[in-house]
Amino acid sequence: MTAFDILTTTWNFDGWVIVLCAILIISYVHTVRGHFSKSSLFFIAGVALLFLTLVSPISMLGKSYLLSANMVQHITLLLIVPLLLLHGIPASTIENALKHEAFRKFASIIGHPAIAWFFGVGAMWIWHLPSLHGAVLRNENLYIFQQISFIIFGTIFWWPVFSPIDRYRLQPLISTLYLSAACLGCTILGIVITFASVGLYASYVNPIDSLGILSYIRNDLCLTPSVDQQIGGLMMWVPGCLIYLFASMLTIIRWFKSPEEDLISVTQSGGEEFVSASITSDK
Repeated sequence: MTAFDILTTTWNFDGWVIVLCAILIISYVHTVRGHFSKSSLFFIAGVALLFLTLVSPISMLGKSYLLSANMVQHITLLLIVPLLLLHGIPASTIENALKHEAFRKFASIIGHPAIAWFFGVGAMWIWHLPSLHGAVLRNENLYIFQQISFIIFGTIFWWPVFSPIDRYRLQPLISTLYLSAACLGCTILGIVITFASVGLYASYVNPIDSLGILSYIRNDLCLTPSVDQQIGGLMMWVPGCLIYLFASMLTIIRWFKSPEEDLISVTQSGGEEFVSASITSDK
């Protein structure tokens, strides 16, 4: 089997993935009542990326053969997909939900920066404990729960930084510290995995070769267990931190834009007052 064969024949359209994506799309259409905006593109892109991540060969390789592919999947589900979904949710939807006291109390708890940070960073650490990671690969229900939890916990993590409602966002400098701390946590985990002895994740050392592609992966692609584990750790270490860095840059840009917007607002307000005073004086 060649790389082309793997990319074209190992797609797995699990029913739970289709149902999950359908629920997200139907819920969104119902929420916006069919009135799509530019932000809707973010939500649609998030659902599309979610679907591709869970049905493409990346999912199969990550579940059965390669830790590195598994890391790509986890980073995508925890950091990229939730960010896109959150950007696509209308502020009015959240405002309406916050009118209900139960949701408001729940949001105040999980929206606390310390709790949100723990959900985001803790999810990555806890799910990559070797024993728990092995259990996930052996149990389909636990595997499904893990994938869904990444999306939920990732959304909670991004909420204090990119909430659709401005008043729930952290100040830009605090957001940068929040993201820098997350980057540090991700870096430490990546370093641990990269430099750990081979076999930290035993499931990938001698995987069950149900598709007959292990020889191709090991010999042709040169992805030995050692190399695969090192790439997996580096994926957590470098690309993961680059996402946090990119998010930090967005918050800094937002910070620099805010004074200009405030100045424009003040200027416009002052201009209106001047015109009003002039009209009064003429009278």
